[in-house]
Amino acid sequence: MKALKFLRPGRVAPFAGVVWPEPGEWLESDAGVHAVERDALAAWIAEELWTVELDGAAPLGRGVLVAPRARLVARVEAWTDETARAFARAAAAQVREGAAGRAAEYAAAATAAAETVRADASATTVGYIAAQAAEAKAPGGFDAERRRQSVWLATRLGL
Repeated sequence: MKALKFLRPGRVAPFAGVVWPEPGEWLESDAGVHAVERDALAAWIAEELWTVELDGAAPLGRGVLVAPRARLVARVEAWTDETARAFARAAAAQVREGAAGRAAEYAAAATAAAETVRADASATTVGYIAAQAAEAKAPGGFDAERRRQSVWLATRLGL
């Protein structure tokens, strides 16, 4: 099964600290190898984005998959600092419209932070703030905004 995986520079897993092998070589883990579907992309941003192949994948949560082994297929070269800033600007713009009170505060914070975003966890942070603004506008807005952000990313990156 094909999925997506954000890694730190040098193919390092952001949470486990595991260095992934070269593309095409299998990474095995008794704890499972995690990856995401395109609809969950916005919550897991790091510096490198890769397409991966999962062997024996099972759903773990909304858009999150786990498998006993996986391998890198190809790096998504379209994921750059400029793409990350465009993502952050789009997320902030989406929630600014019609925002009042707490939602307007979150939207303003997302807008201010968007200009300094890079292709790293700072993009996740702006997306998170924008999703908080969406939740402040309407219950359920957080999840809907995160899905919208993920679709925006996947579309922009040609995934």
